Amino acid sequence: MAATILPAVDRQTYHDTLQVVKGFCAKADGKDKLTALVQYACLFASAGEPGNLKKVQASVTAARKVFRIMRPLESLTPLLIQPGFQGKQAWQLEAIAKLKDILMAVYFSADHIVWAYQIGLVSNKTVGERAQKLSLWGWALGSVCTAVLETIAILEAAAPRREGESDAEWEKRQDAARRETNGRLLVLFHALVQAGTAAGLLQVVTMRPRTVGFLGTLASAINCYFLLPPFPRRAPKPAPAPVPAPAFAAAREAGLPALEPAAGKLVPKMA
Repeated sequence: MAATILPAVDRQTYHDTLQVVKGFCAKADGKDKLTALVQYACLFASAGEPGNLKKVQASVTAARKVFRIMRPLESLTPLLIQPGFQGKQAWQLEAIAKLKDILMAVYFSADHIVWAYQIGLVSNKTVGERAQKLSLWGWALGSVCTAVLETIAILEAAAPRREGESDAEWEKRQDAARRETNGRLLVLFHALVQAGTAAGLLQVVTMRPRTVGFLGTLASAINCYFLLPPFPRRAPKPAPAPVPAPAFAAAREAGLPALEPAAGKLVPKMA
């Protein structure tokens, strides 16, 4: 049965897909985002009501904290490497980028305290609740910084025609700007969804649990998409061997002069 089914499937595509999934699962951040997808999907399905889905959500929420070890340092690395302003862009943009790194480091650091509270290492409930709010505020404001940076980059990606520029050169720059804008629009949308999810969890904006779960599921799914490694490039397939035309085969069987296609027509080939 398998022997009849597998040939119908592109084996190379099947192999490439498995390699992509393997590369995704090999990343700690990939596991974090995948468990986040399960966490918010359970919140969406349960609508925050007690039950088995609520238990799964709580268990997965605690389990994914392990994958975030050292993430505060990872977020602060660009700031530690280059604490000053480089002057390659407006200082306001550099300041927003650095503020984003700090806020994301606060998000992950406070989340570590939340994890310690959840497993009982920190017994003070007030400390756990404050750490939870600090973590969510860091996530929300860091996402807003991302949205601001992406919005400015999209506005600057316009490709007005330069003086003396040919039609081909202008079209090429427009295509490049369009591709960049399309990629940045997805990042902008993702940042806004993340900020909305954090705002819903903080109840800064009144949302039902199912709405928060939907936004979180959407944000996690986009995160998983971002982390998927690219599909491997295939080697070009060799050109298939030419199949003899029916007239050529019939002539050869009859012992007549062979016919071969040339320039789309059959012409005799003399010995």
